[in-house]
Amino acid sequence: MGRKAVRPAKVFAATAAALLAMGASDGRGADARKGEAAFTRQCALCHTVAKHESNRFGPNLFGILNRRAGSVSGFKYSQAFQSTAQWEWNAETLKAWILGPAHMVPGTTMGVFQGVADRDSDDIIAYLASQK
Repeated sequence: MGRKAVRPAKVFAATAAALLAMGASDGRGADARKGEAAFTRQCALCHTVAKHESNRFGPNLFGILNRRAGSVSGFKYSQAFQSTAQWEWNAETLKAWILGPAHMVPGTTMGVFQGVADRDSDDIIAYLASQK
């Protein structure tokens, strides 16, 4: 009898749920202006967000919400991300990702990033949501 393979989608769903439970909102409303500042501090080294900017170490994040994961043209995603990313980005999946990318996709090249502070995550998502 062989071991049953674990489906990446099931691992992702369980991990996302756990990360979201750990990173509950602090109760204040999200602020896109604060999110822009937090994005600049914590994300802009590796990601661009304007419509026609090129990719950096990470893909351009313009219009990320409601977009299929792993679909930015011209960006070379890691094998781990390609084989696991079977979702569309929404506020919940994006929050889980930025709180702990290596937990969602073990082996991702973004695994060197430890995640943003929970207090900044909702603001960053609000900022990204405004970039469309």
